[in-house]
Amino acid sequence: MRRLLPTSPTVLLAGLVPFCAASCCAVSICRGSEEKVRVLSHGPGAGHYLEWRGKPLLLCGDSITQGWMECGANLDQDHYVDALASRGINLLMLWAYKGTSAEMQRSDRRIGYDAPEIIPWSGSADSSSLDLRQLNDAYFERLKKLVSRAEQCGIVVLITIHDGWTKTAFSGHPFNQACGNGPLSDRRQYVELADYDHEMSEQFDPAWSRAQKNQHYQERFCARLIAELRSCSNVIYEMFNEGEWYPREQRRKHEQHFLAFFRARCSNVLLSNTDHITNDDPNADGKVDVVSWHPQGWVGQFNRFADAFRQRPPKPCLYSEPVPEFDGQSPSLDIVRRSAWETLLAGAGWVNQNDTSFGWDSQAKYSERAALREAAYDVAGHAARFFNNSGVAFWEMEPHGELAGSGICLARPGVEYVAYAPEGGSLALRLPPDVGGSARIRWFNPRTGEFTQQKSIQLNGSGSSFVPPFTGDAVLHVTLRRP
Repeated sequence: MRRLLPTSPTVLLAGLVPFCAASCCAVSICRGSEEKVRVLSHGPGAGHYLEWRGKPLLLCGDSITQGWMECGANLDQDHYVDALASRGINLLMLWAYKGTSAEMQRSDRRIGYDAPEIIPWSGSADSSSLDLRQLNDAYFERLKKLVSRAEQCGIVVLITIHDGWTKTAFSGHPFNQACGNGPLSDRRQYVELADYDHEMSEQFDPAWSRAQKNQHYQERFCARLIAELRSCSNVIYEMFNEGEWYPREQRRKHEQHFLAFFRARCSNVLLSNTDHITNDDPNADGKVDVVSWHPQGWVGQFNRFADAFRQRPPKPCLYSEPVPEFDGQSPSLDIVRRSAWETLLAGAGWVNQNDTSFGWDSQAKYSERAALREAAYDVAGHAARFFNNSGVAFWEMEPHGELAGSGICLARPGVEYVAYAPEGGSLALRLPPDVGGSARIRWFNPRTGEFTQQKSIQLNGSGSSFVPPFTGDAVLHVTLRRP
């Protein structure tokens, strides 16, 4: 029995992107000498997967949502990145900002105190001093340090740009006129721009209308974000965080405006969350590189993402933030683990919406859930390493649920198969009718991160049934050697 990879943060695996040892992340700016994350452009998986640093990439990560911004300097972002990197997790997702206040933070079960939030603008909602004319240098400097450390450790950073969660946090939202000089009096106004087809002038005019000011402030923040992180190779951007409470057509035009705004300024991978936009086809939109989804329900999503994989033209998909969030106790780690494997075996990226990551602020209430947080990182890390560091050629494979008795399978038929048995037990695999020769099989335990029972077998006939050497959910990896 062989462990796939040690979880100690001081252990490196030769020949792979290094996991984050204590000294590997001692930088404060992005290097800018590497090619950015991009969509895979060659081979059988072209258009379906990402690549970075010369190798295909299947994203499997952790989302701290607004925790990074709300906890501010009290959040130990260096050790957070190191904890992900030590497990081979290759994605860190965060929201750019969220409306907040001392009252909201004290009542937030994750935080429980008046945390020192760091937002893109100067001032505070608590003193009604937010100034959208003045961007906060400290915010961008701290963000660059986080992104740089992640880059050194082989982690992609996904930043969700809009909308600051106006749904429930408008009372502390930077664009709320009650908090400073924001232009908005109603949460739904955030998606109202003066001109969806053109950009505003960079020179502010006090005589502008509410919609003009709103557009100008949003554009200036986005332009600064792009400029500050331009040299980083590991940044990708999601335009919007859901937004089903907005007028649908305005929400759609808002996203289209900022997709064009980013595409005119950077070559970074851009994501569109289409859950609540039904009259656009993101696969046909040349501005969209990756399609992200937020479906309700952690499990049972294999077919949804398998269908998305087959859309044309092809685009990578990401299950960003399964809902409701993981709080350390609910959903169970068994459900989190199953969600990851079902999604990844549909050829889509996956990220845990992990509220326990707020606990990297030692004063936050969820710091009490450190053990649960670490266990969730182990779940994601085992899956991330399996696909990205164990010799599985996922970029040559497609979802083929019909080939496995469990209905969950990624395969290059006749060559390589990865199937998941969520309930364990015997796993039937449908092989080509003319199959012959031998096959290498190995079982992977997704709870421990270990391969076991690696062996070669002779194949005769098209139906094969395999039994894992351990109880519980199991992953089977089969590669065929034809005569």
